[in-house]
Amino acid sequence: MTETTDPQSFDRFARDYDRFVSLLPGRNTAWLLGLGLKGERALDAGCGSGHAVEALSGHFEEVVGLDLSVPLIEIARTTRARPRTHYIVEDLLALEDKNGFDLVYSHTMLHHLKDCRAGLEHLKSLARPGATVALVDNVCDFRPTPPRRAYTWPARWNFPREARRLGLRDAWFQLRFWHSRPWLAHLLSDRYLSRAQFRELYGSVFPGARFDDLGFALAMVWTAPLEPPQGPGPR
Repeated sequence: MTETTDPQSFDRFARDYDRFVSLLPGRNTAWLLGLGLKGERALDAGCGSGHAVEALSGHFEEVVGLDLSVPLIEIARTTRARPRTHYIVEDLLALEDKNGFDLVYSHTMLHHLKDCRAGLEHLKSLARPGATVALVDNVCDFRPTPPRRAYTWPARWNFPREARRLGLRDAWFQLRFWHSRPWLAHLLSDRYLSRAQFRELYGSVFPGARFDDLGFALAMVWTAPLEPPQGPGPR
């Protein structure tokens, strides 16, 4: 496999990233599972190594996880395969599914898209009538890209607490990951919306959506109409 130099790619540190996420149980799924959703089909767009897909598999009959990273999808297929879960390597905007989904979910992926509005519109098109669209993404009010110290200083400050929670070995891995060059290069290549920009953009695509502030991220939940809006009738 050819190693990528794209800082936004997870391919260079996929296995370490999976371990990192595994040390934060519920961090990426607590808000979603708190919605109490159940149904037939769910989509996780930008599923990474499959943590949310695994969690959703207990609430939906079929779960599809989509991601561009081949290494992350390989980890998901190896470690988080469940009955009626499917992992696919695909660009979000290329995904077609005529059956639609009862849940359309994405967590901290949409800021990677060149055209976020196009991504939001496409996710909306994949929602069945009455479906839930639940989206989470990082936000930053004071600049599009937080500085390096926004990640490294909290990691150092929290190290004693994490050592008590995880044990010294895993806490030390976590601290080193926060300071690793590939992960920091990735974080410093990200550009986030402010809270106001997030609400304006997401609200324009999903009118009437509810927003929840998760601290470093904003979450949006929207219910698709049971019937498509009707155009003007004949005069």
